[in-house]
Amino acid sequence: MSSRHLANSKFFLSVPLMVFLVLGVACGGASEPAAPAGQEAQKVAVPVATAAPAAAPTGSQGGGGKVTVLIVDVNNKIMWSRLGDGPDLKYLRMIQDDLIAGGGGSVVKPGLIKEWEMSADSKTWILTVGDNIKWHNGDILDADDIHYSLSMTLGDEALRQLELTCLEPRNTASVKRTESIEIGPGPNQVTFVSNIPAPEFAFLRSQNNQGTGAIVNNADYVRSIINTDESPCFEAYEKAPMGTGPFKYVNHVVDQKYQFERFDDYFYTPENGYDEDRRAKFEFLDLVIVLEGATRAAALAAGDADLIEANINMLDQINNISGSQVVWQNESSHTWFNHVDCWKPDMWCYSKEARQATEYAVDYKSIVENLYGKGATLKGWTWVTENAMGYSPELDGRPYDPEKAKQLWAQAGLGDGVELTIHTWDAGDMPFLPQVAQLVASAWKENLGINASVDVGDQQSIKAAWNNRQYGGDVLIRTNEARYDGTSIVRGGYTNPDIAWRPISDPGIEPWKTIAAPVHLALDDLNPDTRPQSFNKAYIYLRELNYTWGPFSSNVPWGLGPRIKTYEPWTLVPYLTAIWTVELN
Repeated sequence: MSSRHLANSKFFLSVPLMVFLVLGVACGGASEPAAPAGQEAQKVAVPVATAAPAAAPTGSQGGGGKVTVLIVDVNNKIMWSRLGDGPDLKYLRMIQDDLIAGGGGSVVKPGLIKEWEMSADSKTWILTVGDNIKWHNGDILDADDIHYSLSMTLGDEALRQLELTCLEPRNTASVKRTESIEIGPGPNQVTFVSNIPAPEFAFLRSQNNQGTGAIVNNADYVRSIINTDESPCFEAYEKAPMGTGPFKYVNHVVDQKYQFERFDDYFYTPENGYDEDRRAKFEFLDLVIVLEGATRAAALAAGDADLIEANINMLDQINNISGSQVVWQNESSHTWFNHVDCWKPDMWCYSKEARQATEYAVDYKSIVENLYGKGATLKGWTWVTENAMGYSPELDGRPYDPEKAKQLWAQAGLGDGVELTIHTWDAGDMPFLPQVAQLVASAWKENLGINASVDVGDQQSIKAAWNNRQYGGDVLIRTNEARYDGTSIVRGGYTNPDIAWRPISDPGIEPWKTIAAPVHLALDDLNPDTRPQSFNKAYIYLRELNYTWGPFSSNVPWGLGPRIKTYEPWTLVPYLTAIWTVELN
């Protein structure tokens, strides 16, 4: 691997059909396309890493058979991705592809988009559509599909669906940052122009992202079945979803079972110029939702399941099954402790010292050691896990220090008797959150005199109440997806007043009108060599404010039954990943 640096900050970067590592590592060289109007284009030396391509297979690499996967923690449970949530990717990505392929961590690769070009100011992105990529109905992917899919998330189509009441305002919160989405300038190209710098665009539109907004739909097909008298919004799509993914849709029962059949014409193969064969090695796939861990383990033991989403509490059960094994999906999710809507001066949590005191008052190290073991790590802060962009040890959780907690509590002018509710739910990727909440409540009572009750509810309803600002002054303990690049969550949480979970109501009040300095310096840093350091400074600053923190992150175990030879889930990407690595004995 060679290591070269960008020669000039004014550049127009082309990423060809090879592995591209976001923010600094790429495979292949840079081409020199024409620059957008008013921008100077210069050829740039881009770090490269090349590897010999795998031998091209002859015909389909897949064998027969069916694999049954037991999963937990889906959210909206529907097939229309624009109304989906992160956990729904477990089944959505079986039949659909994101704009750009992934590889775990920071690795993004050509996928539906075979090449992308970023302008010097990172506002303009030219996307070149891959060749001869088939939809499941036999159509060929084209620029209209990409344009329509982007517009449904970032453009006029999203606003039209909002006006039709088919989307909610939060589904269109990013539209205001879009300048334009146009087909062109070249054959089978689409140009996206942001009105703010968007260096994270490739990562955020890749399979490494944590949301459903990067999924691409067949424009002609979707237009033909939505917004009709019979289907005023997206109901017709629910009956016949379709994509370009490694599997075709067969059937589903909402919140119970999702069934798929291998798509033998899946485009991602060395024969088509890609770096590996991502066609499934088996013919049929059933994803079944089973919330209880013991039931999932029992199904694995009985041979009724082949692969199960597990947790640390299930390891002994899995290891006792003859022929089974455990593989780890590291840095999959993180804990997210939120002091909700604490901007009002009369709230107990208005003071930074009060918020910091609540973190010092809990022995998270003991919680992790006693509840999770290898299933969690104390390194990192919220979404900034150990291998994320911008991590440094300074971001690790605050040590347990009851005396310091009491001092800070007193500095905030607080004594015994503060009352609040800790809201949480049972999460598949991070078990024991109700127990964590109870331990936190006990520690707060003992060290700070807080009277905290614990509300264990349904994930979807708790998120809805949080989004609708019903928890002011309370605390939310939840999981969230880990990610390499935190640009979108920083921008949404601290600079976009349309994002519901942001910790402020008025960005003009203190301390938020001065937050621009470290945060915007990071968001405006377009240099891949310095962006990690800029984000590190921003994260240290936000950690000091303590409106939100995450004392530990989860490593998710998957249980493999005797029929499964291998499975290689991606690191630092949540949910069910890389299904094509599942190989039967």
